[in-house]
Amino acid sequence: MQVTVEKPEQGLEHKMTVTFPSTDLKASVDKRLNEIRRNVKMDGFRPGKVPLNVVKQQHGAQVNQEVMGEALQKAFYDAVDQESLKVAGMPMFDDLDDSDGQIKFTARFEIYPEITLPEFSDVTVETIEAEVTDKDVEGMIERLREQRMAWKPSKSAAKKAKKGEQVMIDFVGKIDGVEFEGGSAENAPLEIGSGRMIPGFEDQIIGMKKGEEKTIEVTFPEDYQSDDLKGKAATFDITVHSIMTKVLPEIDEEFVQSFGVAEGTAEALTAEIKDSMVKELERAVESANRAAVLDALQKAVVVDMPKALIEQEIKNLMERAVQNLQQQGISQDNAGLEPAQFAEEAETRVKLGLVLGDIIKQNNLEASDDEVNAYIAEQAASYEDPAEVIQWYSENPGAKNEIRAILVEAKVAAKILEGAKVSKVSKSFEEVVSPTA
Repeated sequence: MQVTVEKPEQGLEHKMTVTFPSTDLKASVDKRLNEIRRNVKMDGFRPGKVPLNVVKQQHGAQVNQEVMGEALQKAFYDAVDQESLKVAGMPMFDDLDDSDGQIKFTARFEIYPEITLPEFSDVTVETIEAEVTDKDVEGMIERLREQRMAWKPSKSAAKKAKKGEQVMIDFVGKIDGVEFEGGSAENAPLEIGSGRMIPGFEDQIIGMKKGEEKTIEVTFPEDYQSDDLKGKAATFDITVHSIMTKVLPEIDEEFVQSFGVAEGTAEALTAEIKDSMVKELERAVESANRAAVLDALQKAVVVDMPKALIEQEIKNLMERAVQNLQQQGISQDNAGLEPAQFAEEAETRVKLGLVLGDIIKQNNLEASDDEVNAYIAEQAASYEDPAEVIQWYSENPGAKNEIRAILVEAKVAAKILEGAKVSKVSKSFEEVVSPTA
């Protein structure tokens, strides 16, 4: 086999010309046609007795194409091994010539880039630190109480509705004095301040009393879902039937035990919640700091990236987005997804993958089975049936490999942090755990 490689002055795309004998090609085609002959069914012939020339007439072109394709692939990768090239993505074959007892073709392909890793001391990273305070725990307990709160009707006729309370109302919506479809309801519960109604609706109920009637004026937003109502001024005739205030449950034995805390005391609940919050915060801080390190790392490296890998990553991201939309009942056609939307993320992911691969290889970083199993067991402990979670991972090697990748990334981040310029910023529990809140 003769191989000639043309390397570019810039970029990663190479061109390679390969020439190899075609002596074995005809034999391979005949062998496959004979295999087809043994199974092909044709009127007038017993199974396995169809003449070879008839089989060749019907299937010869397809078989020849398949065998040629396999031969090109094998010759290409044999040539790649011979030249010690690391191919990124799939090759493109050009200028195929099958004559004079030899096959000659040209392949265009990209190779993986040479990566120059930065000195870790040149990497600047901002990491976060946080702790669970008593106020955080108190806030979490209040949220648990609010999840189980009840509405209690006010007995006072003088009671005025205010934000955070619930009213039972009738309302009739009109535009230019005419009722419109979907604009009326009876005995509808509404928590004032919930933002469930259009802007201005809930605010104008504040101060109303039980039995009071009132007409309010509002304007539908320009982006309202109904085209008939967008930007339209409307009135609503409101009748308040009752005003209800929130009643939170007491932190008694029944309440505490409902969360699986057998002791049934407020102190035991507080300790249980704080322990869970500390674990959640530790995971969130580790994840955020790992992401910060990896982001700083990929920004510190300048490298040419194979277009083929970026295109494949864009495809992967689009497929994942489509699956998420389908789970929400949204079709791809209605989502308006375009490859360009995923280009920047794809480039970042490919670049980071290349850089991480080099660091992992140079430092022999890996996550052992014991480390993976320990991580899964720790995560599973927060579930009602930990054994079921552990069993699920054991039956899903793909999910287990994702855990392994996370642990290896954590080791890369730790390695970088040993030498990086690190500045720390303090954040609250909510800022770390719920950054968009």
